[in-house]
Amino acid sequence: MTIRHLTTTVLVASLLWPLIDTPVSQLPGTAFAQDDDDNGGGSDDGGGGGFGNGGDSDDRRTPRRQPRATPAAAAPPPLAAPEEVVVTDLSPESLAQLQTEGFILLAQDDLAALGRSVQRLGIPPGLALQDARDRVRALPEGEDADLNHFYRPDNAEAVPCDHANCPAFSLVGWPTARSPECRVTLPIGIIDTGVNPDHDIIAPAAVEVLRLTPPDAEPSAEVHGTAVASLLVGAPGSRVPGLVPEAKLIAVDAFIREGADERADVAALLRGIDLLAQRGVRVMNLSLSGPPNTVLAEALDSLQGPEGVVIIAAAGNAGPGAPPAFPAAHPGVIAVTAVDARGRIYRAAQRGSHLDLAAPGVNLLAATSIRGARGQSGTSYAAPFVTAAAAILLSRDPTLTPAAIAERLRGTARDLGAAGPDEVYGAGLLDSSTLCAAPLLPAAAEPAID
Repeated sequence: MTIRHLTTTVLVASLLWPLIDTPVSQLPGTAFAQDDDDNGGGSDDGGGGGFGNGGDSDDRRTPRRQPRATPAAAAPPPLAAPEEVVVTDLSPESLAQLQTEGFILLAQDDLAALGRSVQRLGIPPGLALQDARDRVRALPEGEDADLNHFYRPDNAEAVPCDHANCPAFSLVGWPTARSPECRVTLPIGIIDTGVNPDHDIIAPAAVEVLRLTPPDAEPSAEVHGTAVASLLVGAPGSRVPGLVPEAKLIAVDAFIREGADERADVAALLRGIDLLAQRGVRVMNLSLSGPPNTVLAEALDSLQGPEGVVIIAAAGNAGPGAPPAFPAAHPGVIAVTAVDARGRIYRAAQRGSHLDLAAPGVNLLAATSIRGARGQSGTSYAAPFVTAAAAILLSRDPTLTPAAIAERLRGTARDLGAAGPDEVYGAGLLDSSTLCAAPLLPAAAEPAID
C-alpha cells in the first residue's frame, strides 16, 4: 500500500468512527426498506443489505425512498344501523301513529317459530336515534324497542399452525371413538358468515346453507363460517376431523359485508334463529358478539323452557378489559371462553361473571374458505366444543332442558384459575370424558322459580 493510499484510508476511518456506536436508524440521510413495511418485519425489497435500495446493488443513481406518512387510524365500525329502530309486535294503531310522526316501516318479518313479528323502522329526519328509540318504547307494545345493533363474527387473528387438533381433543377428553348410542341424532344450527359446503373437508357432511343476504347487499365471505363448520362436522381422516361429523348442520348466513366490515343486524339474527327453530334445531352455535339489545333478549328468553333451545355463544375477543359481550352475557345462554392447549386463557378473551365454560380455541386447525386449512385463534373456535357436547347430551336425552344441559356441563368442568367459578374461566374447562357414560349422570337440581 502506498503512503497516499494509507493516508486516504486513515482519513476515511477517522470520519466514520463517530458513527460506529450510532443506531442504524439514526444515521443521517438514510432510508430503509423496513420503514414502510406493512408487516412490520424485515426488508420488503428482496435485498439482504437493508441500506438504501437494498441487496448488494451499488446503483447510486437510485433515489432514496422517503418514509411514508403514517396512515390515519381507521374509524371503528358502526355499532348499529344509523337511522333504524327495531321493535316487535307493534299494533296497526301504534304503527300508524308512528307513521304520522315521520317514522317509516322499512320491513316486517313474521317469525312463526318465535310467535312474533319484528319491525324495522326508519326514524324521522332530525330526530336523534336514542330519542327515536325512546319514543317507540313509550308506546303500549314498544317496551322492547332498541337500536338495530350489528353483531360480528368473533374471529381473531389467524396464526401459523403445523399440527392437527389432537392436543385440543385430548385437553377436554373428547370421546373420538363413540358408540352408536353416543352420536348426535338431531340437527345442529349455526348463525355465522357464509359456509362453503363444497370444501373438501366439509363436503362429506350433511350441510344445509340458508342465506339471508338482501339482493342489494354484498354477501359475506365464506371464511369464518366455514372454519366454525369444519370444527363441528369436518370429515374423519381430513386435516380437520370434526367433533361430531355425523351431525346434520344447518348454517344460516345472516351477515353482509360493507368494505372490510362483516356484520348482521338484530333483524337478521332473529330471522336466522327463527329459521333454525322452524327446522326443529334445539342446539345453536352463535360465534358472534355485539352489544346488549332488548329485542334480541326477548327472543332469547322465548327459547327457554322444557323443549327449548340450547344456545352457545362465544365470549368475544375484545380483550379482558372490555365489557361482557352479547348474546354470551344474556342469562340462559352458555358463554364460552377460549384456552390454549395448556389450559391458559386466550389473551384477547373477554371476561365476566357470566362466563360458563372454557374450551380449546387457540391455534386450532380449521378449514379455510376454498380449500385447505390454517391455524385460527379466538373464542369463536372454542364455542363448537361446547356445542358438540350439548348436542350429544340432548341426543341421548331429548327431555333435558337448556338449563339442565348447562348445569351438567358446568358441573363436570375441570376447575381452572381461582377456586370455583371465576370471571376468567367460568366454571372451568369443558370435560367431555363422561358424555358417553351410561347411564347419564344425574342432573343437578334446578333452582326453584319464585
